[in-house]
Amino acid sequence: RANILKEVQIMRGLNHPGIVRLLNFTESREHYFLTLELMEGGELFHQIVKLTYFSEELSRHVILQVAHGIRYLHEEKGVVHRDIKPENILFESIPIIPSKIADFGLSKIVWDQDTMTPCGTVGYTAPEIVKDERYSKSVDMWALGCVLYTLLCGFPPFYDESIHVLTEKVAKGYYTFLSPWWDDISASSKDLITHLLDVDPEKRYTIDEFLAHPWCKAKPAPSAVTPGTMDSLNLKPVPRYMP
Repeated sequence: RANILKEVQIMRGLNHPGIVRLLNFTESREHYFLTLELMEGGELFHQIVKLTYFSEELSRHVILQVAHGIRYLHEEKGVVHRDIKPENILFESIPIIPSKIADFGLSKIVWDQDTMTPCGTVGYTAPEIVKDERYSKSVDMWALGCVLYTLLCGFPPFYDESIHVLTEKVAKGYYTFLSPWWDDISASSKDLITHLLDVDPEKRYTIDEFLAHPWCKAKPAPSAVTPGTMDSLNLKPVPRYMP
């Protein structure tokens, strides 16, 4: 009950176009009912599965909406989400693709403090969490880097069938820009991801540094994210990565 009420308390205090709104909360003796705004487009994860990967223009359009939501959480509400991943980024509708952050079950109000509670999804979890070290809002920036990486190539930067091996990869920050999937993706996007997936949280980009990066400020190509682009991205037949 305490966890549900904490999630409700956090969500009631949030009001941002990049965050799914809590419309109502009721409870009975046995159940809790959270009514959230309807996101008819579904999960970002399912769109990645459907399309294989996103163009840089579409990736930028989506990730900037997520980033502005994170900035609101970090700078205005002192909230760390702690579970940013494609399954928790929802589309309002397709193909207009407004995207919003959902699922605040692991969120916590920290402001500028550190915490040590283990949480999150290992493939998107920062090294300091898997190493049971103190961590801060910068864990959301690591996860943002993982999401951007996944958007651009169609698979996450850290993956292994063995949870032990996966945890080791995350702890050491071991990932690569695999060929041929990354051959035609810009150096600027790779530079941005490198600054997000820095194992040192003190060196890792903050949300404002992310938004100031040249890749985020690039002007979209004409009609890059207009209605219909979700089904007309001119995707090349690149095979799926099977680790």
